[in-house]
Amino acid sequence: MSETNTQASSLYSELSELVAFRFHVKQKKLSHQQNTIATNSGNHLAIRKGRGMTFSEVRQYQPGDDIRYIDWRVTARTQKPHTKVFVEEHERPTILVTEQTPHLFFGSQVRLKTAQALNVSAILAWISLTHNERVGGISFNHLQSVWVPPKRSQQTVLHLLQKSISLQEQMSKPSAPDTQAWVDTLNQLLKVNKPGNKVFLVGDMMQLVENASPLLHKLKKNTDVTAIHIYDNLEKNLPKLGWLSMTKSFSSDKLVKLDSFRLKTRKAYTNLYQVQWKETQEVFSKLTIPLVEIGTHQEPLMSLIQHKLIQ
Repeated sequence: MSETNTQASSLYSELSELVAFRFHVKQKKLSHQQNTIATNSGNHLAIRKGRGMTFSEVRQYQPGDDIRYIDWRVTARTQKPHTKVFVEEHERPTILVTEQTPHLFFGSQVRLKTAQALNVSAILAWISLTHNERVGGISFNHLQSVWVPPKRSQQTVLHLLQKSISLQEQMSKPSAPDTQAWVDTLNQLLKVNKPGNKVFLVGDMMQLVENASPLLHKLKKNTDVTAIHIYDNLEKNLPKLGWLSMTKSFSSDKLVKLDSFRLKTRKAYTNLYQVQWKETQEVFSKLTIPLVEIGTHQEPLMSLIQHKLIQ
């Protein structure tokens, strides 16, 4: 293989590397989010009262309650019949929504954002499958999206990852954000999503809130949503390298010269990102959706642990 082909192939995710994550997460569990990230594992607790394994509360007896669950101690103390209520354990499939658009086909350290997004989704998928949960999802780029229905199957996870790699390999260079990509994907998700699913959104969350926040609001109504923003350090901080020639966008050919030695220039560059990130955080905060950021230079498994998305 020529050096050029080797460099090109290294831009894309390898299925073998994504599969390898499976052997590093055997002892890990997904943390459960309900308004804030909380700790639960396996088949998570649903907000549904009934007979189950986990005690919830004692309340006054109501017609139709099963007399086998009467709490005789509380009944004797209050002189009114009381019954035990349980929270039923209830399966909650994991749905992974993974962005693979040309806007993420960029990275200054270690790997591209597209690859890191897929690393994160792969880890979450394997952990869910390890705990016998159904896993599926949507991967999308600027041309198409692929929906893989959730199943309790290794083949399903492999199929989802392979399809995501295929979408990734359709790109050869970065480009401006596709303003319609997240809109179309969330509309598709709303059609196939079921109440109680655990949904992880992985990609550029700044583009999501800018173009699709009303759809995010609909999704949140009956779904456990967590958002993971993938970033590169070069987006946050301008390196101190002297005069730099940059374009205003991926689609522009007009060069803008910046003196990165100037502290004022570097501060303005950093401030632009921070303002956008703060606005994004505010949107997710209002929706009570956990939002974390993971850089291309960071080890994905350790980052998920540090952000308490897994334990």
